Amino acid sequence: MPDLQTEHGFRAHISEKRHTIMRQAVVCAKDFSILHYEWLVRFDSDAGLEHILRPAEISGAITDLDISMLKQAVAALNSNSDRHAIAVNLSGASFANPSFAHNLLSSLSSLEVEPSKLIFELTETWDLKDLGPALSLLNILRERGHSLCLDDVGAGAASIRYLRAFPADWLKIDGEFIACAARDNREKSILKALLSLRNDLNVRFIAEGIESEPLRDFAIDMGFDALQGFIFGPPEPETIE
Repeated sequence: MPDLQTEHGFRAHISEKRHTIMRQAVVCAKDFSILHYEWLVRFDSDAGLEHILRPAEISGAITDLDISMLKQAVAALNSNSDRHAIAVNLSGASFANPSFAHNLLSSLSSLEVEPSKLIFELTETWDLKDLGPALSLLNILRERGHSLCLDDVGAGAASIRYLRAFPADWLKIDGEFIACAARDNREKSILKALLSLRNDLNVRFIAEGIESEPLRDFAIDMGFDALQGFIFGPPEPETIE
């Protein structure tokens, strides 16, 4: 079996769909009803996910995964329009690929349901240097009716650059940041300041990594709009008809 940590091996795994698609619910903070599902990927490998995806970002092979997941999400939504909305991840590294915008928009051309059913979640693991092409594409997606979520806000320098540069409908706050804020007043003050941007930026906030009742209650008290974490259910295999 090709090595997942090589460009050739990663591309082979994606083209042959050897990865497993998992889903995890994002729920409303008021009544815990499901708002949408985030799609996640799992590989049959002893290597940690970070050690698989990071080399793929460096080589550019991550684009294959982003487009594959998008195509499968489109197919899943088309086959059942009653599905909850799906959030698919886009790596910042993919935007550096000159053909990415064309391939993404081409994949979307077959979408038969309302664009609001497909959400794009921009991960911050890659510090994209040239933000221009990404901004152009993300504006096109929002104009078409897709929501945009910035992932892991507060986890690294890239998330702040992305927050400054990109329009967004959702901001997902890093779970470790929330856990720290729950036990440290300084961290709590910073989180409170970030949440105060809701009206000025016209965004909603997702708290990720919610794994206990005390953390759930803390996130609700802080004013988060949505919650995600093991207390509401771990990632589970997605069923694609």
